[in-house]
Amino acid sequence: MNTQRLRKLFQLSFRELLVLIQALLLLPLVRIALRFTTVARLQTTKAMSLSFNAGLSVETIARMVQIAANHGIYRAKCLEQSLVLHWFLLRQGIASRIVIGTRKENGQVQVHAWVKVNGVPLNDHEDVEQRFPSFEGSLVDT
Repeated sequence: MNTQRLRKLFQLSFRELLVLIQALLLLPLVRIALRFTTVARLQTTKAMSLSFNAGLSVETIARMVQIAANHGIYRAKCLEQSLVLHWFLLRQGIASRIVIGTRKENGQVQVHAWVKVNGVPLNDHEDVEQRFPSFEGSLVDT
């Protein structure tokens, strides 16, 4: 780990660090779980109660999950990130929705997942639904 990353790590609050560590652990577990069960079942599971009420903003929690996904040992995909983020939000009592959208580019179908809170994408750009039109009611709101 380079000095700049280490300095940024030490600048995190205790609560941010706990969320980051949990995300680092949960992301590869979600990948494994997806081999054995459905997205809908994972989305609604209460088994992931290791996360606590972090008392952080939804944007900060999303940022910690993204850091874990991009800089951890396991580079998580959008669906795995969205499931973990959704679980953290659930534990804080924040209603969120995992959205799945698709597009066809160069003859290939691309699929993308993100989390919406109050109708706004949390872990992607505002224009994500223009780039990846979503399936209506693709996953359960919670």
